[in-house]
Amino acid sequence: MKALPIDALRATFEATKGSVVITAPTGSGKSTQVPRWAAVRGEVIVVEPRRVACRALASRVAELEGGALGERVGFQVRGESQVSSQTRIRFVTPGIALQQMERLRAAGTVILDELHERRLDVDLLLALMQDQAPQLVVMSATLDGPRVAAHLGGTLLEAEGRMFPVALQYRDRGEALPSPRDLEERVVETLDALEVDGDVLVFLPGKAEIAAVQRALQGRRLSVVPLHGGMGLRDQARIFDRTPHRKVVLATNVAETSLTVPGIAVVIDSGLVRRTSYHHGRAHLALRPIAQDAADQRAGRAGRTREGIAIRLWSRRGTLQAQTPPEIHRESLVPLLLAAAACGRPDVESLALLDAPKAHALEDARAELRALGALDDAGAITTHGQELFGLPIDASLGRLLVEARHRDLEVLQDTIDLVAAIASGRRFFPNPPAPDDPYRFDGCDAAALVRAVRGVDTPTDVQVDAGARREAQTIGKRLRRALDVGAAETSEVDPRALREVALGADARSAHIVRRRGKGGDRLAFANGGTELSLARESAAWKQLSSSKPAEAIVVFDVRAFGTGKDRRLMATCASPCSLSTLRELGLGTSRVARTWLEGRGTSRRVMAELEQVFAGKVLGSTERVPEGEVARDALVALLVRGTLFREATTESRRRLDARRLAAQLSRLSAGREHGVPENLDAPPEFDAWIAARVLELGITSGDEVGLLSPDDFLADDLPFELRSLIDDLYPMKVDLGDVLYRVEFDLEKRQAILNAVRGGRTKPPTRSFLPRFPGLKVFAEAGRRLHAIR
Repeated sequence: MKALPIDALRATFEATKGSVVITAPTGSGKSTQVPRWAAVRGEVIVVEPRRVACRALASRVAELEGGALGERVGFQVRGESQVSSQTRIRFVTPGIALQQMERLRAAGTVILDELHERRLDVDLLLALMQDQAPQLVVMSATLDGPRVAAHLGGTLLEAEGRMFPVALQYRDRGEALPSPRDLEERVVETLDALEVDGDVLVFLPGKAEIAAVQRALQGRRLSVVPLHGGMGLRDQARIFDRTPHRKVVLATNVAETSLTVPGIAVVIDSGLVRRTSYHHGRAHLALRPIAQDAADQRAGRAGRTREGIAIRLWSRRGTLQAQTPPEIHRESLVPLLLAAAACGRPDVESLALLDAPKAHALEDARAELRALGALDDAGAITTHGQELFGLPIDASLGRLLVEARHRDLEVLQDTIDLVAAIASGRRFFPNPPAPDDPYRFDGCDAAALVRAVRGVDTPTDVQVDAGARREAQTIGKRLRRALDVGAAETSEVDPRALREVALGADARSAHIVRRRGKGGDRLAFANGGTELSLARESAAWKQLSSSKPAEAIVVFDVRAFGTGKDRRLMATCASPCSLSTLRELGLGTSRVARTWLEGRGTSRRVMAELEQVFAGKVLGSTERVPEGEVARDALVALLVRGTLFREATTESRRRLDARRLAAQLSRLSAGREHGVPENLDAPPEFDAWIAARVLELGITSGDEVGLLSPDDFLADDLPFELRSLIDDLYPMKVDLGDVLYRVEFDLEKRQAILNAVRGGRTKPPTRSFLPRFPGLKVFAEAGRRLHAIR
């Protein structure tokens, strides 16, 4: 075998103990050679971010080792595994690694490859494995090696690369930066104008763009091969097959690193990526220009096996962001927190992460996982959370599968196909639904997607994208393997059951209809949180625009559209829902609308009209004896209003006011000089004191009010001497016969203000007719205005 650039580091690597950081350009051989060097120290686990790279590298290393794949060298990815008891070098994806932490800790060497991608799961593994594995090796072609080595306290090794020359060309239509405008047309034009031989790798931002270019190339003498993360492993591996015509690989950024596709001579780079962006507590896919480090990686794909050309579909004068931001600063941290909790480290803030997560993003993620029932109040993972972590799908969709699994098999089968359709990210129906389209189940997008995935009973006038269907079916098979269920045996779909699954998994799926704009011509929805709109492609518009529109919708999928101030959150998969359904499922919270007493003596009880409220909308009301917290709320309302034990509560209000005034006077020098003790504690306000007293008495039902007495709600008074002093010098009421004043104290301004509550006079009283109010300025109402009393 010909010597590789990475071989220059072998002796140093084998002599180095502790953490090692290796930076070596694309084509140096680090991903195939370093695992072989490390195998002399024990089992080697290589973490590769991409499934297709995981399998391809394992196959190549097995070939170099002279054995069959699955013997000394093997791999494990989601849905496929080739390992045995003999396996010494195991290539795994980050998700598999996080589920096998004990194996990683026992391994001789753990290698984290392509760290520069800065994925959440790889960043977490880097933090978890510090000081855990006998040797931790971090590798990348575009890594900030000195920074990572300093972070780990490890040794930095750098190797030269072996790249063939790559000529850069730029083609644009006036845009300085990458743009999606006419992208399909520009890619085809560039392919048609090529004057060099060799296979072509086209970088596109997503599956939709790949499908569009693939359709545009039909009929040409080309072998077009798509490549994206949603494909099955065997379909992804087709990029290595020989083809009868020039091979054109249409790929997302999965082809940026690790993979060497034989024969690639030309790279056509759209300069775009569809990546997540954090917005209003959620992460959403958005189309963005790539960073310069990604552009360099993409261009390098053309020089792996021969001289090549990289054609960039933007202007030479365009300036890209230097580095791709780490996912920890642009994604929802739900996967990070869930994985950390599953690994016994819910205290993410204490982990030695390469970049610290933002506090607000962590709190949003914790709130999300608590709402899903995945974390308890202490932040530890629950049984429900363990189920979510074990699924090969994001938690936002996994929640639906966990909820459905606790129901029945038919509901689970429907939910699997729905989740598969949403996870594909593809548009199933090229054309918006017709107003009278029965295929949409009266506006239920979810049921329509399930039927589209299954490919049954499709009307001739309804178009379903075949590529989207195939991809969803592939995802569905993977989910069924994970859940250990067979294929669906029926074409029937129950829209109501799907709605109940979504609402059972997370009540925030329900949104109340709001009408915006003049005449309510724009629909928006809210569940008490962020407002969103309904995408025009949704069949739910039929229900919402009818003579009797739906009152609410259940949302299965939300996506972001637009940028900056024009950015909007849209429900792309929804189902109309009635308020009665929300009420029957127990959504919302109980609110006391009114309360009253029934009966006498020990048979007396509290009654209440309880409203069930969701997102500010009353779902319904009932009249009954309240229980629990609602019973306490109802009793507090009666006591504060004076309906119950009026004399006791009136006296308690007076006593609390006197104690509060004494506490204020105890901090006033004039008050202390006239006998008020220093630093008295102030009692709570009357309403708060009543609520605390009801809680202290342990009331749990409106039936228990008959056991209470007035004395239960009589607050402690001031000591007799202090009360006499306050009544004499700082009374709260002043009765002059023809006028009764209520005294308002503002001790910050050193003022006592006498407001007339009965009677009146045109001139204020003289000071000699009033209490002393030591240390305070006195104002009295007369002739409808305040007068300073001198």
